[in-house]
Amino acid sequence: MKKRTFCNPVNINYRYQRYFFGRESADPLILIYHDKYFLFASHGEGYWISDDLVKWDFIKVDINKFPDFELYAPGTCVVGDRIYVTFSQGGNILYSDDPFDPDSWVNIGRPYGWNDPAFLYDDDGYVYIYEGLGDKCLHASKLDPKDNMRLVEGPVPIFYSDYKNRGYDRCGDNNEIERMPSLEGGWVNKIDGKYYLTYATPGTEFSTYCDGVAVSDSPMGPFENCDNSPTVFKATGFMRGAGHGCLFEDKKGNLWKIDTVSISVNHMFERRLCLFPAKLTEDGKLYTNTLRGDYPMYYPHEVDDPFTQCDAGLQLLSYGAACTASSVLDDAHSPARAADENMKTWWSAKDGEPGGWIALDLGEKYPVEAVQVNFADQDIVDTTGRDNGFSYKYTLEVSDDGRSWRMLTDRRDNDDDHSHEYFEYEGESFRYIKLTNHGAIPASGRFAVSGIRVFGDKVGEAPLKAPDFTPVRDEDGRNMRVTWEEVPGAEGYFVRFGVDEHELHTHFQIIGGTDANIRCLINGVKYHVTVDAYNKGGITRGTYTKLA
Repeated sequence: MKKRTFCNPVNINYRYQRYFFGRESADPLILIYHDKYFLFASHGEGYWISDDLVKWDFIKVDINKFPDFELYAPGTCVVGDRIYVTFSQGGNILYSDDPFDPDSWVNIGRPYGWNDPAFLYDDDGYVYIYEGLGDKCLHASKLDPKDNMRLVEGPVPIFYSDYKNRGYDRCGDNNEIERMPSLEGGWVNKIDGKYYLTYATPGTEFSTYCDGVAVSDSPMGPFENCDNSPTVFKATGFMRGAGHGCLFEDKKGNLWKIDTVSISVNHMFERRLCLFPAKLTEDGKLYTNTLRGDYPMYYPHEVDDPFTQCDAGLQLLSYGAACTASSVLDDAHSPARAADENMKTWWSAKDGEPGGWIALDLGEKYPVEAVQVNFADQDIVDTTGRDNGFSYKYTLEVSDDGRSWRMLTDRRDNDDDHSHEYFEYEGESFRYIKLTNHGAIPASGRFAVSGIRVFGDKVGEAPLKAPDFTPVRDEDGRNMRVTWEEVPGAEGYFVRFGVDEHELHTHFQIIGGTDANIRCLINGVKYHVTVDAYNKGGITRGTYTKLA
């Protein structure tokens, strides 16, 4: 049977937030309870459950009874048959012995106020909380779950930012701003007797939002930064920025990282969620595989080793496609924005009336395996809450000649409020694809699309070779420029690098260029570098590495 696929960002019902003029979900965590996955996130007004980490059902909480579910950055743990949850902004601790019932939560207060909390239930019977936001330091405290989470010890400092030595700690979309980052989102896992702290930096609004990793022998720290940090990094491609989430095991024992994606156009906190496979090597280094992390991946449970097998191998057929539309708001929102592989830009029609459309010409007829439709928020009214009756109602039609159209997907009766829809197909081939609006746009916005992404099997041959390249570190040590000559037939390149030549998982994706200005390195650490070339025929991997 053919394996099922999904595509980041995670397609949940992202909620509109007051004064954001856009959707948001962020700071996610996933845990397993009674063989179900539970997903909690900021400003959720509830939480989600799933059997497979892909399809999520929402459980709405009465925020009049439990207003903490309106706060940022949840932290949870399971103790026995009980789930504990708390939130940022000085949130209380709540517990439930039956979280399938949204009225079952009990508020037990808190020993002190915190921001960006995370819980760890250790085998000594205590719960440890890790917290801190926007400061140069994270803290830990020890709580007693047998005594209503009484404070036993702490808070004590456990980890500090260091932007003068860690390039990824610098702010900016390419770590170009020399200032203190927002250190936040600490999360700790105990694995093989070691405590692994993942932490978010430099700020949620930047494409360089990422997670570093540090290790300690004690749950109370101090934690020592790992030289392979950042362990989650995705500053390029369609989906940019990946930080502040949690590391968790799936039902098969495989590691995953769920994190926050930056859009940050309508508001700094306009964000989405992403899911990547992770692993721990024999020498105790934590890695996350974000390469092609916004391309189709196999469902987590349908492969034995997600870190190496999750990529479905489908190729993007829609980048740079010729785009036409029923109307255009202005030059900054041209139809080409729907095919430019950047979720931070989008096409917008002049209005949100039914009948508005955008069409892509792929250039030739291709066999297609999947299509992802990513809606954007343009000029919406100030909106919040989940009881708004919002949904996108639309059709996807395809054509071989641009004149005669046939239905591919009919969502005119859609009642689900999802903004990143993904569809799989079998036996479909076409050259043109058209998206047409058939209903009221959520929050009274204009009809806007950040990406119509078309995927298919390999077409033609991959580039004949990977490029020769030259990596140069400057005197700063946090910066490296990699240059190469253009490879005939290549559409883009992946610059991969890392501290171990066999584990090159940090990367930059470069489309339409032959150099990468990388500013996320650690002073005094040597890096192995290679460059891949790719096109619709696949990836030609670099056959050697150079030390920089």
